Amino acid sequence: MKLVIAGGCGDCGRNAFYIAGNGHAFILDCGVSTDGLNRIPDFTAEQLEKAEFLFLSHSHKDHSGAIEYVEDMGYTGPVLMSNRTYQQLSYKPKNTMILDSTAPELELLPDVRIKWGLTGHCAGSVWYLIQVGGKRVFYSGDYREGDVFYRCQPIRDITADLAIMEAYLDRGLYAQPMRRQVMDTLFSLMEGGKSVLLPVSLHGRGLSIASALALTPGFDRPIFMSENLWNQWRSLARRHYFVNEEIFNIPLDRFRCWDGKTLEGNGIYFLTDSQLGKAENRQLVDRNPDMPVLLTGPLHGYGQAREYVESGRIHLAVWPNHTSLSEMEEIVRENTFGKVIPFHNEHMPWHEEMVEF
Repeated sequence: MKLVIAGGCGDCGRNAFYIAGNGHAFILDCGVSTDGLNRIPDFTAEQLEKAEFLFLSHSHKDHSGAIEYVEDMGYTGPVLMSNRTYQQLSYKPKNTMILDSTAPELELLPDVRIKWGLTGHCAGSVWYLIQVGGKRVFYSGDYREGDVFYRCQPIRDITADLAIMEAYLDRGLYAQPMRRQVMDTLFSLMEGGKSVLLPVSLHGRGLSIASALALTPGFDRPIFMSENLWNQWRSLARRHYFVNEEIFNIPLDRFRCWDGKTLEGNGIYFLTDSQLGKAENRQLVDRNPDMPVLLTGPLHGYGQAREYVESGRIHLAVWPNHTSLSEMEEIVRENTFGKVIPFHNEHMPWHEEMVEF
């Protein structure tokens, strides 16, 4: 079989892979770039016409943003995803197959079987183990073990001929020290009773950081969430399938719904605009020059978060909801993989466009 890397290796997002052989062909994710240019994957029309399945790991646009494009270019097969991922997508595929949480193993064709599990990156994000004839392919998607909020079904004791593994964070970085840095920075910014603003994405680290605060002994300051994030909290917080058991110790009313405009003293505010792409949110920052702002995710090419950080107006400490290269190497040692392709790290290009396995 062969792997064609259509994006995602040494790239800013644009995660997309084409695999063919043993009489079958399929796609793993189809994202656009996060450098502000919305570059599309390097699929050919012939590949898209031959592909029988598109396996979607989750809804973030660097994994899903090119679905409409690949359909326009000739892909007609089903797009497989979790129900949560489907709910989160702004563009709904023409042909969707929803994964059933009660059936984590599935026969798609007599010689094509899949197994899947939760990755801990966001609600509904999944990894895939795909068997085609005698060959097995593993795809991690965006993966985070040990998150405060999201459940993960760990990658252990899996055998595959090819493993495409996330290594978003650089070598030497580990989750626990990174979380501690975010919390220490946040508590430092709160000194003197100051309110703090945290721009976050709607689906991802926001609920993890809010939960970490709520679970901190003695921390009783009010925590506010933009309405859409607050709705996510109410929807997920009592779902055993999606969240860790300790989340059930947080009262449902611990977080307050926020209108995105009104600021009270002593509050922690979660704003669902991780790159400050909306003018009204930048105006909120500018109107409150003494209010600390903390970004906890990577800086992308869209929005104006990067400019604020470079000017010194906004602080940056990254919360780990991805896997680092060092952590990925540890996970690989817990499994039996043939070839391993690290992806999702712009500093790690893969110099072969096609990989045989």
